Amino acid sequence: MRKVSGVVLYVIAGFFFYGVSLFGFVNAPTPGAKWGIMAVFAVVAILALVGGLAVERFRNWRKNAGIVLLCASGFTAFVMFTFACLFLTEEFRQLMQPDALAFFSDYVTGIVVVVEERK
Repeated sequence: MRKVSGVVLYVIAGFFFYGVSLFGFVNAPTPGAKWGIMAVFAVVAILALVGGLAVERFRNWRKNAGIVLLCASGFTAFVMFTFACLFLTEEFRQLMQPDALAFFSDYVTGIVVVVEERK
């Protein structure tokens, strides 16, 4: 039961770390709102990660934390690559509104967050 609880908390942490890195690409109306939401997601992710590590009594904590962070940033990179490939096709661009990419236009912050998560 301890192992299952730890894995569930790791999955929750991974989801919220994924949310932080994906929200890095969002072009929010105000930078304060964007960083505030990212901070809330990061706090929840860190709490879930520490909870999962505590359930497993901090054994192999570096390995487990690294796996969670690498999976979250890798999945974000995969999702962004998928969006880029989809927008390369003419059919998909015709289905989307012209300003669809404006929402995900903060590439500098998004890439920095994903790269920093992998370190």
